[in-house]
Amino acid sequence: MNIELSDIITIVGTMGGVEGVKWAIRAWINRKNDARIEDARADVEEFKALREYNEFLQKQLSDKEERFVEQTGRLRQVQDELFTLKESFSDVKLELALKRCEKKRCGDREPQNGY
Repeated sequence: MNIELSDIITIVGTMGGVEGVKWAIRAWINRKNDARIEDARADVEEFKALREYNEFLQKQLSDKEERFVEQTGRLRQVQDELFTLKESFSDVKLELALKRCEKKRCGDREPQNGY
């Protein structure tokens, strides 16, 4: 038994003696606290990555919204031009209807339009 005790004392002595034992006891007592600190650090890193990804997605969304507004503006401009052309086309059709002769291949135009 003395041999075993001397071996233990030698090992403890090489580890730093009493200070090594104190350190080992503190490490064993604080293992839960250290694990909690490591979990908190991992959470911070994860939140940082999620925040960066969220900022990236927000930038993409704002870019797409800008393109959507631009395309909507172009669409409205083209629609306004189309409505203007349809209106002028309707005016031309109405004028043609007023000046068209009701009798086919006639010498006397009805209605008289001055031509």
